[in-house]
Formats: sequence, C-alpha cells, structure tokens
Amino acid sequence: MCEMRDRLKKREREYDALIEDEATPMDEYIEAKADLESVRVRLQDLNTRIRNKQSVLGVTDRARLRNLMNNPFLTARMNALALKQRLRDRLRARKFEMERLERSFRKQVNANNGLDQKVDAHTASSVRSREPAITKVARSYNTLCTTMEKLFADGKAPLGAICPKQLELKGIFDLDVDDTIWEDIGLEDGSPAAPPPWLANESVCAGIKALLEHDRCIKEEVRLQHECCSMHIWLSEEWCIVNLALGT
Repeated sequence: MCEMRDRLKKREREYDALIEDEATPMDEYIEAKADLESVRVRLQDLNTRIRNKQSVLGVTDRARLRNLMNNPFLTARMNALALKQRLRDRLRARKFEMERLERSFRKQVNANNGLDQKVDAHTASSVRSREPAITKVARSYNTLCTTMEKLFADGKAPLGAICPKQLELKGIFDLDVDDTIWEDIGLEDGSPAAPPPWLANESVCAGIKALLEHDRCIKEEVRLQHECCSMHIWLSEEWCIVNLALGT
C-alpha cells in the first residue's frame, strides 16, 4: 500500500506538471485534469486506509509489517498491479484511436478523398505498430502471476493472499466488459471492491445504451440535415440549368 501511495503521488506530480504546462494540447489537458481528480481520490482513500491500519498496529505487528515489506510475493503483486494499470491505459487509448479511425474512414468513403485515406492508413499502421509493445506488457504481467503462484505454492505468500488470474492474450484488444483485465482480485489489500454500476447495475447499463442511442440519433439528424441542404442546392442548380436551356 505504501508503494502504491508513492506511485500515486508520482502520477499526481506528473499530471500537475502536464496541466501547468502551457504547451499542453487541449485534449491532453482535459484528460490529465480528469485523471488527476481520479488519482487524488484514490490517494486520499489509500492514505485513510494506511492510517487506519497503522493505528491498530502494536509493536509486534509493526515489526511484522517491516518484514512483509520485503516479502517477494508482495513485491511481485505490486509490480503486477502497476503493469495491469499501465496495460489498461494503453488498451483504452488504442481503442479510442481505432474508433476515431473508423469514423474517419466512413467519412472518407463517402467523400472519396484519396489523400485523407493515405493519411489515415498511415495512422492506422502506426496504431497497430504499438500492439507488440502492449502484448509484451501483458506477457510480463502473466510472468509475474506465474511467479506469485510459485511463491504461493512454496508457502512464501502472506496469510490470506490470493493469486491473481493470468490474462488471456487472445482477444485482449477487444476490451469486453467481462474480461479479466478489469479485475484486480488478488492485487489489492482488503475485501474486493463492489463492481462498478456500469457493469453490475441493469438500470445503469440500460441508461448507457439509451444515451448512446440518443447520441447516434442526434448525429444522424445532423447528417440528414446536411444531406437535405445538399439536395436543395443540387436541385436549385439543376432547375437553373433547365430554365437556361429552355430559354435558349
């Protein structure tokens, strides 16, 4: 938990520096602002948990805590948690990039703009070129899980410790809601946190789907309005051409 606190403090400093930098692009600024709030909430919660745990420790328990801090199982667990968080961030970023490319591709198919297609083809190639690095992180995480399983079998794990599940590399880029990538069971202290509402609450899931459908309808309405304007312009031009031909 102390190592996690140190990492969160480091991330907080990085986000602060990114926000204060005037050269930061607006999209990165907004993303850093949102991530900073999340990091501060987690940091505050972690500090509270550390204080609560330390307040109930006696002299003997404090000595045991120092011994646990050098435990290889806990070291592997903290490294695995850091890798998994990094992997989630990279997978989310890749998914958003691919979605933007798909939307851009659909527009280009309608516009038939060859130059834009070449640019996006290069961008798609760049996005896919990062897939081996993401897969390497996932393999490193699975290696740590194997190490923890061995330490657990050898009796070197703390009492009550749980070995986390390894990631299934096939389909890891799909980011389904029930993938192991979202589970931190065995990687954090205390009882498992309650599942997020978007995953466990049927009303929230239905609301998300309805909101997405509503947003798609609005976009489709805007598209149809543009199509209608284009048709009016085209018909006006054709009408002028016909009148001009009849007049001559």
